[in-house]
Amino acid sequence: MIFTWLVLVILGILILASIFDLKYKAVPSIILTAGIFTALLVNSHNLLFGVIGLVFGILIRDLINNVAGLDFGVADIKIFVIFGLLLTSFEALILMIIIFLVFQFVYTVVWRWRISDEAEMPFIPCLLVVYIALMLLGVVA
Repeated sequence: MIFTWLVLVILGILILASIFDLKYKAVPSIILTAGIFTALLVNSHNLLFGVIGLVFGILIRDLINNVAGLDFGVADIKIFVIFGLLLTSFEALILMIIIFLVFQFVYTVVWRWRISDEAEMPFIPCLLVVYIALMLLGVVA
């Protein structure tokens, strides 16, 4: 399976963001903003999916905050915008949402059960796994 340079650059950005999120529980905004800018320059035809990713990220943030009481930051929303800009079709968008919902549920249960019960937990490592799954399925370009 051959990945484009953009897919690999975004993978590197998400790995770096995951490390920052796990270690410091904060990600420098410039890292993810650069990812959005790069994805937008290369895939400007996917702007609609980027906007849908933004709306989905805001919806998930509100849902997770109101239902589970967990904090979901702006960095996570930026990652959904990047995902949207990289998706190849509407079916890929639906697949991304389904994969995220399944992985996020499992990740949250395992995190609260085995690691910590505090309200703030790093979500970017889960989003990194979602991205890797999307890469392996071949729905990011």
